[in-house]
Amino acid sequence: MKKAMILLAVAILLISMVSGASQPKVKEVREKHEAELFAIEGVSGVSVDEEKNEIIVYIERPEVSMKVPKALDGFPVRSRVIGRIQALQTTTAAQTSIKKTPVTKYSRTGIHRPVFGGISVGNPNITAGTLGLVTYDNYVLSNAHVLAMDNNANFLPIGTPIWQPGKYDGGTSDDEIGKLHNYIHIEFNNESANNYADAAISNLTVGGNQGIVLNKNNDGFYTINGSTNVSIGETVRKSGRTSGVTTNKVIDTNASVKVFYDNNWAIFKEQILVRQPFIRGGDSGSAVDKNGRFVGLAFAGSNIVAVVNKAEHVINGLGISI
Repeated sequence: MKKAMILLAVAILLISMVSGASQPKVKEVREKHEAELFAIEGVSGVSVDEEKNEIIVYIERPEVSMKVPKALDGFPVRSRVIGRIQALQTTTAAQTSIKKTPVTKYSRTGIHRPVFGGISVGNPNITAGTLGLVTYDNYVLSNAHVLAMDNNANFLPIGTPIWQPGKYDGGTSDDEIGKLHNYIHIEFNNESANNYADAAISNLTVGGNQGIVLNKNNDGFYTINGSTNVSIGETVRKSGRTSGVTTNKVIDTNASVKVFYDNNWAIFKEQILVRQPFIRGGDSGSAVDKNGRFVGLAFAGSNIVAVVNKAEHVINGLGISI
């Protein structure tokens, strides 16, 4: 009898182990349902809270929560309003731009030779964005929608001229600093797309200060060297054409988000979300760092969050050295 009871207990334990192994994890359920969640009008992003075993659905406005399921495959779903996320296209930079003039101090919209991070840049088909930094293999790094696309989200040919400052800030063909060298392709208007970065590089035909970024007072520099990951709650920094040097806290490190480019949109996965205020229009392409190590590229945002591409996707996607 005792032996039979032991065998029964072992059998129950084995069944329990097998049953437990077959239970889906919250991340797996999130991935399974992500495309259908993005198909809901007004959904801005999808993520998970692994500690609470919850799926997070980021939404544009409170009423969208009525369309979002309350649970998926047994896991609770929590809605969180973050607004509509847009690529911070340089057409929104106009209100803070100034005309091109000779500078005695480091102007973020002026002409600089050699070039460095945190200043105006762009191709001739847009207004102006931010030169993130000059990489350690001597490329200009910024967003694809600053260096490689026009204002209608069409990709431009390799070899397109790059101007510093950008066109809106008075840049002309006389201010060419190089040509478009490479970009990471973006697939638009597909809920199942696997985009990870809005990033591009140009070569340099003028001098460039590698890893050097304009500081908060516009009178000196800090250096970005190497890359790192971040965790929720940590503080990150950026130096941008429009709002200069700003810092704020990370609120998500693995979000999928829907980003609007005028009449087109794209799903980006494994994105970092940072509290606003952090970036504004014209800051697209800003290098984001933690303690001098590259975290990624800022490229989009709403009034509530800024979106940052992870360093690994930018570096590996372009084959650059930071």
